[in-house]
Formats: sequence, structure tokens, C-alpha cells
Amino acid sequence: MINRAIALCCCLFLSTVSFAQGGKLIKQTLQTGTKEGLAAQAGKQILPKMPAKVGQGAGTASVAPKAGLRNAPRAAVSAQAGTPKERTPESFAQESPFPVFDQKAFLKKIGRAMVDSPNKKILNYATLLEQERTHARQLASLLKTYQTLHLDEIREAELLDSIDTTVVNHSLQRFLAQSISNQNYTQFMRDLSNYYSLSLEFMSSYDLRFIANQDVREVFARTALEYMKAHPHKVNLKLREILKSPFVEDSVKASLRSFVAMDEILPQYENSFLTFLRTAHKQHTAGLTSARTAEDITITVGVYQELLAELEQFTSTFHRSPRWNSNEDERRLYNKVLMLITYNQVNQFKQVLPYISQIKNLLNKYPSIGLTTYETLEKLRTFIKETGHFPRQISEAKPGEVIPEEELHLYECMVYWSTVNKNFATKITELHIIAPLL
Repeated sequence: MINRAIALCCCLFLSTVSFAQGGKLIKQTLQTGTKEGLAAQAGKQILPKMPAKVGQGAGTASVAPKAGLRNAPRAAVSAQAGTPKERTPESFAQESPFPVFDQKAFLKKIGRAMVDSPNKKILNYATLLEQERTHARQLASLLKTYQTLHLDEIREAELLDSIDTTVVNHSLQRFLAQSISNQNYTQFMRDLSNYYSLSLEFMSSYDLRFIANQDVREVFARTALEYMKAHPHKVNLKLREILKSPFVEDSVKASLRSFVAMDEILPQYENSFLTFLRTAHKQHTAGLTSARTAEDITITVGVYQELLAELEQFTSTFHRSPRWNSNEDERRLYNKVLMLITYNQVNQFKQVLPYISQIKNLLNKYPSIGLTTYETLEKLRTFIKETGHFPRQISEAKPGEVIPEEELHLYECMVYWSTVNKNFATKITELHIIAPLL
């Protein structure tokens, strides 16, 4: 698995710029406004543009278009960001925010961060369920404002929509819908609190202030028991997680499943069931604690911390995000963001999510495209008239040639707008026809 991740890194970071035909695979993750309000049509994007000395021997490939416009990456655009501050190649060399590059260490670190390890799968799942539980609190809060299921048509529709978007478990959806049909407010709140282990005090009083500061193990055990007593063979959210946990002993799981198989939890079996529930919760919690401090997790968190620090320094220096159409160091940073944010499917656990959120906010705040469609077309006409050719991408530089920063930026704006705006793409086609006449 690690070898496959490193192989992906090598493909992205060691091949030539012409490898960048894969740009059409980019599924961008952010969406921002534009001066002309076109970003809503543009889809989602993350990478927005840096001056540099360039040449064919740049060495680090970016996932970007080779030649045509249709394969171009989509960059976020923000009216607030304005046109990026220009730098000369010389000033860039002095101001470069990039540290000395160790390719071997870099590939190893990124490979470890991208591998889908067992610890990540476990923590991802635990985080997903915790997010579901958070949404359930919001649903409970909504119902608390009603204090009844004698609802008018509008509020009932609002409640049913909340259930559809919040509750994942189909059995619970059915139980809640039945309570709404019966206008049984107490049963609705009881099922909601028991399934999500919202606490004993909450279950009896349905007051949200009792959710916090409880013995979570005891809350889990009691609510799991109550949910199964009300709905035989059905397990609540935390018990569902525990039965899948690799940290819980097989013998404990087998005992829990034997209780789940019962048509009814008789009073004489309740204490025994509670004991197994507490034991399983203790084992699972200890395992999660250990997983959170495992080497693969700490390395991954460190990689995202490092990426955030690099982006903060980069955007502070250049007032924009890194782009694919630039020098080796910047393309490397662009590709790093591409892999860890755009292509990331394996790092969705609690410790890393805050860094992902901050990185996305930075990319959204500092896009690389600073020109509107009108400004791009006007600059293109002027550029073609003065140079006799369209702006070029970095892979078109001749050996030893320095493509000006303004030309690189104009090329990226042209590619972006041609990708997201059909009318603009048509005008570019027309511009190719009339270019010799300019």
C-alpha cells in the first residue's frame, strides 16, 4: 500500500511537464465568487498563480494541461483577492518561501500521508459517526423548539427534511417517522437520545444542557440497552461502531451478538448485558487512544501542519495560491496541495480535519486567477498584437528562456475561463482566427 502511494507521488513529482495531461482528472474542492459572478458555473476548485525562472528542465511535473484548453485545471476566483502582486524572477529567488528540497524525504513523507492504513480507516469511521451524532444534537435542538409533534404542515415538513438529511440509519428513520405520525413526542425523543447515546438525563428530561459532562461509558451502556429493549435486534450508533472495532476482543463481541439475537432482553439478563457493553466500550476507547498516537497518524498530521505553514508563508509573500504553470518549487507545492486536498480520500479523521479546513480557507482567500473574462480578453488582444503569438505555458519555454510572469499568468487566466465559460471559449476560438490581423 505504501509502495503504491509512493509510486503515485513519483508520477506526479518526477515526470515531465508534458505528463500533465491528467489535469482533466482534477476534481476541485473549493468554489468562490468572481467579479462577473461566473464561479457558480465553474464547479469546485482549489488551486488558484508565482513568478519564477523557468525552463524545460524544471524537473517537477504538475497535473496540468499539455496543450489544449479543455484539459485545464479550474482555479478559484475571488473578486476580493484582486490581481496578484507581481514579482520578478530575481526577487523571487530572494523571497522564495520554499525550504531546501530533499526529494527522497519528501516522497517518503507524502507516501506515508497518502497510504490508507488500518488506523486511518478506524479513525475516519469514528469521526464520521461523531459528525452524525453532532447532527443529531441539532435535530434534537430543533424539536426542542417545538415541544410537541402537533405540528402545522410547514414545521412537519421542516422536521421530516431534517430527519432525511441527518439520520443515516433506516430503522431509526422509520421509528422517528412513526412517532411523528402518532404525534408521540416522548417516544421520538427517547429513540433519538438512545440511538445517539445523548445521556440518561437527556433521555428523561430532553434538555440539551445534560448532554455534556457525563460518564460516557455508562451513558453508552444504558442507552444501548434501552434502545434494544424498545427495538429488539436493533443496535444504537456506538454499539454498531464497537461491533466493528478491531480493538474489542472477539469473545466480548460474541457475547454482545448473543444479546442482540434475543427477541427480548429480560430483566435478569440486563446487568450481564451492561457489563459486556462497558467492557467493550473500555477496550474500544483504549484502542482509539492508541491509534490516535500511532506513527502513521502523527506523520500524516505533521504533513498537513507543514503544508499549512508553507501555504501561509507562500500566500503571505505572493498574495495568491500556488499554480501549476510556474517553476519547479511552486509546481511541487501545487502538486502537494493537489494530492493532500483534492485527491485526498484517506485522511478524514478528527486530528487532521482542522488543518484541511484552514488550507481550503487559504486557497479560497488567495486564488491565482485575478482577471475577469473581459480583462483577460483585453490583455490577450494587446499581448498578441505586441508579441505576435498567444501566451505560453511553462513547458513551451526554450532551453534557458525565461517566460515573463505576466505571460504565465495570462495563459492561466485564458485556460481557466475557457474551461468554465463557453462564451469565453468561443471568443478565444474567434481570436485565433483574427490573431494574424491584430
